[in-house]
Amino acid sequence: MSRDSHLEKVPGFVEFHLLKGPEAEDHTLYGSHTVWENRAVFEAWTKSEAFRAAHSRAGDNKPLYLDHP
Repeated sequence: MSRDSHLEKVPGFVEFHLLKGPEAEDHTLYGSHTVWENRAVFEAWTKSEAFRAAHSRAGDNKPLYLDHP
């Protein structure tokens, strides 16, 4: 939740939700949900430098995950 987000600057971005799911003894499930104006702007974002920059350090968080999202 403390991660810097620049999504509000991305053309076509509408909103972001971080959803907290069930809690177990050894973990809590979370899901993220984004809303975009349309599929084309979402796909453009996934191919952008902004997307690469936002996800460039994703591997640093491996201790936070039980498995692939």
